[in-house]
Amino acid sequence: MPDLITVRRLFSITDAELQGLSAVLCDCVEGGASVSFMHPFSIDQARAFWSGVGGSVARGERALLVAEDAHGIVGTVQVVLAQPDNQPHRGDICKMLVSRSARRRGVGAMLMEAAEAAARACGKTLLVLDTASADAERLYERMGWTRLGVIPGYALLPGGGLCDTTYYYRILPPTDAVLDNPVWHALVSAHRGMAQVNGLAARYRNNISPLAGLREPTRQALDDLRALAQPGEELWLLSDKPLDLPPGWREVRARYIDQMISTGEPPRPASSFLELGDADVADMAALVELTKPGPFERHTRDMGTYLGVRDPDGRLVAMSGQRMNLTRYREISAVCSHPDARGRGLTAPLMADLMARIYQEGKTPFLHVKTENAGAKKVYEKLGFKVRRAIYFSVIAAV
Repeated sequence: MPDLITVRRLFSITDAELQGLSAVLCDCVEGGASVSFMHPFSIDQARAFWSGVGGSVARGERALLVAEDAHGIVGTVQVVLAQPDNQPHRGDICKMLVSRSARRRGVGAMLMEAAEAAARACGKTLLVLDTASADAERLYERMGWTRLGVIPGYALLPGGGLCDTTYYYRILPPTDAVLDNPVWHALVSAHRGMAQVNGLAARYRNNISPLAGLREPTRQALDDLRALAQPGEELWLLSDKPLDLPPGWREVRARYIDQMISTGEPPRPASSFLELGDADVADMAALVELTKPGPFERHTRDMGTYLGVRDPDGRLVAMSGQRMNLTRYREISAVCSHPDARGRGLTAPLMADLMARIYQEGKTPFLHVKTENAGAKKVYEKLGFKVRRAIYFSVIAAV
């Protein structure tokens, strides 16, 4: 009976995995696969290639999947997640490799299914690949990929001589699974320029926001996050369940809150509001300090557009803004009104303006609210928001 094949995603590459990946690559190149390398191709060249891939994987720029049997790694595929700013919805499939001894066992199909699932989990809705292999073409077409066309003489085979390549694409049905872990997915996509990343953990720079995210809720991820925090520093996390904190962290407070997502028709902006800039930061911070809608740092405003209302004497009395930015979603946050301005109906039109801007970007608004805040939820529901799920909010301090 053939060995059982399993597929898993790697978030870093160990020495043993480096050796296994290198052996697969060498085998495929020796077998004539057109995958960027020429004969002669050494194990040292393969190790150097995978070492570079490991750095990209650790930075969240690509997803790396491996297929294994009882003897080790027999196949691999990658999804390139980091794309130009105008293509955040796209992922590129590359280096789909299966050892010659493991072929005809369904390994390629298993890898492709896992790659598509990883892409969906990262908010990707369009995948692109190319191949010079007739066997791979048959696999992709069986799996529902659409053939675009052939570029003749595209690349050299390992032993020399030009070969054609065929391009395919696949449109993935949208999923909102990224919202189960929104901070992480913001920091490895649209907000990656604001991120500090270490292994399985990422955080906003401390002059932007205390928000931090974990690729997975494990001890290793929390240890990686600890390396990004100063002693005594508090970080804010959102996760799908409570965290089991290892030594090095202390829980300050934690609870479930509601995550809401816009499900109605995109609203028309009710009016034109003041777009807040650097000159307004001191007034914004003062209003946040008074009303306590959430954290606000010197450069929080850089996370997105903030709109406000000033009364006739120039005092900032209401504001709302955009915080986390994901591939297909944008968060509305810092919704607050001065006590003297409450009851004037400023919140809903401010949010409607922000929602319209988000929809114009091709994204969907979402937000977070305390479960018991019935008044705010009523306003949000009138704007078309619905509770998506309860999400776990925790503040943890580095010790």
